[in-house]
Amino acid sequence: MIRRLPLIALVAACGVSSCGATMTMIALPWFVLSRTGSGLQTGAVAAAETLGLVLSVVLVGPLLDRYGAWRGSIMADLAASVAVIAIPAAEALDLLSLPVLVVLVFGIGAGRAPSRSAKQVLLPAVLAATGVRVERGTSAEESALRTGDLLGAPLGGILIGLIGPTWVLLADGAALLTAAALVGLLVRPAAAAGPEPAGGAHGYLRELRQAAEHFRRDRLLLVIGVQCAALNALTVGLLSVLLPAYGLTVWHDSTLVGVLIAASSGASILGTALYGWLGDGGRRWRVFAICSLVSGAPVFLAVAADPHPVLLVLVVSACMMANGPINPVIAAVKYARVPEGLRGRVFAAFHASANAAMPLGLLLAGVLLDAVGPTAAVLVLGGLCLLVSLWPFVFRVWRELDEPERLPSRVG
Repeated sequence: MIRRLPLIALVAACGVSSCGATMTMIALPWFVLSRTGSGLQTGAVAAAETLGLVLSVVLVGPLLDRYGAWRGSIMADLAASVAVIAIPAAEALDLLSLPVLVVLVFGIGAGRAPSRSAKQVLLPAVLAATGVRVERGTSAEESALRTGDLLGAPLGGILIGLIGPTWVLLADGAALLTAAALVGLLVRPAAAAGPEPAGGAHGYLRELRQAAEHFRRDRLLLVIGVQCAALNALTVGLLSVLLPAYGLTVWHDSTLVGVLIAASSGASILGTALYGWLGDGGRRWRVFAICSLVSGAPVFLAVAADPHPVLLVLVVSACMMANGPINPVIAAVKYARVPEGLRGRVFAAFHASANAAMPLGLLLAGVLLDAVGPTAAVLVLGGLCLLVSLWPFVFRVWRELDEPERLPSRVG
């Protein structure tokens, strides 16, 4: 148990921060919708967080390689906690205009994304120290993230109904501080710190170019990033704009929004756990392609159909169980194809590309919500999701998922 304490602490930090992030994901759109009634403004606020996420993760990547992911994880969690706590503080002081909220939400994203990238970079060294194999370790990390969603969604929905959305943000701030303490106190820097290359601003730009070049040369990572960008954009439009709109205008219940997200996360946890237990690292293309298809468009269709809440939760949960293996497969592929000295930069570039279109997805969802209403908006996004999910069945580059691992031998 003591030997695996750094892994336990790292996984717990992922789960705690995910729980807070999920509460905020529900609270912020509810806050804006309840005060403005505008889908476009709701999408703009959510897009500000995603824009901060994308820009920060690109720029911080070289710093993770240069100064160590351990420091990066702690500093990012602390920065995000300041931005989150500033929102209820500004409201209490009657200073929370829409521009101020946009700036603060941008700051949340600017801290949240580097935090996740840093923890991903920390994971291989922690796994090596504990003797846990990659598929099992990535599945544990993914399960922690899903568990955070599972707990954070209903908790956020309940707290919104009881005490209001701004107080939920204080809970997220506390969660971020807890995550920073777990990594800072229990994950040994020596187990994860990377080399610290010199070179100042010139070296920093060179390191950015190295990451971009590696990412551009690897066609498989490139197409995975593009597909993830498209699917994430559509999914975040559903979760951050359209589901809260359903809760406010159709279901008239914030708790149901949280329960639906929580049930989805619980099903994903089960899928992740089953893959970590039964998966042997083979047949990655088949697992990825089928799971992406099943966990995509059918979820949108179920929400648009608006069946009885119990049936809706059951159908969405059944689909989302297939979502569980996707991120562990992607993580295993990244660890196999990116040398250790480039992981901070390349993982950050991958994360940025996978989230680059999310602001557009949020704005699209907001525009559709105002123009055609929630049901038609969900159907439009679901149709786009179906088209994107079919890509692995059409393009042969995806078959490289099943190729033997080929980690490059040098950096640069």
